Amino acid sequence: MLGITLALISSLFWGTNDYLSKRLLIKGLDEHFTLWVRFPIACLLLTPFSITHWGMNAKVLMYALIWLPFEVLGGIFFIKALKHTSLSVAMSFYSFMPVFSALFGWLLLGEEPSFMGLLGISLVILASLLIAGFSPAEFFRKNRGVLYMLVSTALFGFNVVIGKASIMESNSLFFSWFYTLCMGFGTLIFVKPKEIFNRENYRHCEVPFLGLFFALGDILYNLALVFTLSSYVASAERLSLIIALFYGKFLLRERTEGLFVPALLMILGNMLLALS
Repeated sequence: MLGITLALISSLFWGTNDYLSKRLLIKGLDEHFTLWVRFPIACLLLTPFSITHWGMNAKVLMYALIWLPFEVLGGIFFIKALKHTSLSVAMSFYSFMPVFSALFGWLLLGEEPSFMGLLGISLVILASLLIAGFSPAEFFRKNRGVLYMLVSTALFGFNVVIGKASIMESNSLFFSWFYTLCMGFGTLIFVKPKEIFNRENYRHCEVPFLGLFFALGDILYNLALVFTLSSYVASAERLSLIIALFYGKFLLRERTEGLFVPALLMILGNMLLALS
């Protein structure tokens, strides 16, 4: 239960982080800069943990060579999804990630979700189908951002498993710092130099909070992975969907009709995962 609780709290920070990202994209900031800038800020904030909880070894480095390319690509598709569709719809389909993490957790770590866990994941899938109106082909043609998000969830779902293996070889606090360090360099290659050195980009009030909220969510999420199955952590963290719906409707004035019932199904799915 502790792992689920930590994952739920992390979703509050990451849901807010996604909202801030969407705000910066609406303001016209470059999408790759918006993705990248959180990592160096979060890395700086987490540096003390790298000193007090050092956990580097050959296996952690080997795992990084596996997960980093997938995580960078997942981040690129994620930020593109936020750019090309509403925050509410994009984050609704991000809730598909537990399906992929459960699959990869079973194949790579031998983690077998219980019946209630599988039922919870099934509710997430049903909710996604409700959003698509049970006509995914037509829905995807009109929502390019959704396709980007599904690719992102598949990549992140795989990396949840690899990330947990890395944490078990080191520790959550060190890996939280190491992750932001690697992602800072990994995503940097996509950012134009003029965006990095443009002082105006850093004057938006959302920028420092991107790093702060990402760092807090990162620590709690990685701690959660120690206490429960990776597929359950990924599902519980989808509470950020409700946060996204709230921000989308009341702060970004997005149309959210037809999204609240699927959102409730996703919450129920997460409750079943916690009870399992």
